[in-house]
Amino acid sequence: MFRRAVLAFALLLLPSQAWATSHPDGGASTTLPKAKGKAGIQVGTRGATKKAKKLSRYAAVELYQINTKETLRLRFQDDQGRPIKGWKKRFDRFMRCHQTGTVFKMDSRLPHMLYEVGRHYQGHRLEVVSGYRHPKVARNPKSPHKKGLACDFRVAGVPNTELRDYLRKTFTHAGVGYYPNSVFVHLDNRKQGPSAFWIDYSGPGQASEYAADPRSDLRSGRADNHRPGMEDSNGRAEFEDDMAHAGAAVVGSKPQDKEAQSAGPKPPVEVKTTRDPFGE
Repeated sequence: MFRRAVLAFALLLLPSQAWATSHPDGGASTTLPKAKGKAGIQVGTRGATKKAKKLSRYAAVELYQINTKETLRLRFQDDQGRPIKGWKKRFDRFMRCHQTGTVFKMDSRLPHMLYEVGRHYQGHRLEVVSGYRHPKVARNPKSPHKKGLACDFRVAGVPNTELRDYLRKTFTHAGVGYYPNSVFVHLDNRKQGPSAFWIDYSGPGQASEYAADPRSDLRSGRADNHRPGMEDSNGRAEFEDDMAHAGAAVVGSKPQDKEAQSAGPKPPVEVKTTRDPFGE
C-alpha cells in the first residue's frame, strides 16, 4: 500500500520537472509574438524599444535676427531632396541692413556656411547680429559686410570660444573675428583668398584694440582674460548701433560664464575704428 502511494506521487511530479528542465530561467525568456512595423522593423508587443528618429539630412536650421526679431528656417532641399525655390531671396531679405532696410544680394557661399554651423550644433538656433551693412553705416571701407560676405552671430547655448574654434578649423578661405568683450563671432567668405583670424579687445564705446599676435594670445590665455579699461572711450562707432536693441554688454566679466548664462544672453556690443582687420 505504501509502495503504491509513493509511485503515484512520483508520477505527479514528472510534468513539473520536465517544464523546469526546459525553462531554466523560470520562463522569463518566454518571447511574445512579434509584429512587423513600418520598413519591415520587428517590433515586440511588450517592452519594445523605439528607434531614435534620425534627423533628415535636409532638415532646416533656425536663424533669428536679434534686431528685427525675425526668424528664418534655412534649408535648400525638402525632405525628398528636391530643390526649394525662393530660399535665396528669403535669405537676402532676412540678412538686410536693419538700419536702412536695404536688401542686398548676399554671397551664395555664406548661407551654406551658416547652415553647416547649424547642423553641427543641432537644436541650437543661430542668433544673427548683423549681415549686410549699407555703406552709409559701414564705416570701414573694406568691411565684407558691405559686400554681403559676412555675418556676425552667436549660437544659443554655445560659448563663443567654442564657436570661434569650430569656425576656424571647419572653414577654409574664411575670415573669423573674435570679440572677447562682445557676445558674437564674425564669419566671412574669402572666396579663393587666404583665411584670416583676428581678435578685437574693445568694449562698448572704446576704440578698437586688435591683438598683435592673436594665435599667441589664444595659447597664452590672454584672448579670454584681457579687458581694456574704459578710460579710452571715444564714443559710439560702427556696429554699436547694430546691437543697441540688445542692450549694453558687461565689460570686465566673461560673456559666456555660467552666471551670465543663467541670467539670459548678454547683449552684444562691438566698436570699430578706421583700423582695418579685414586686410590681413
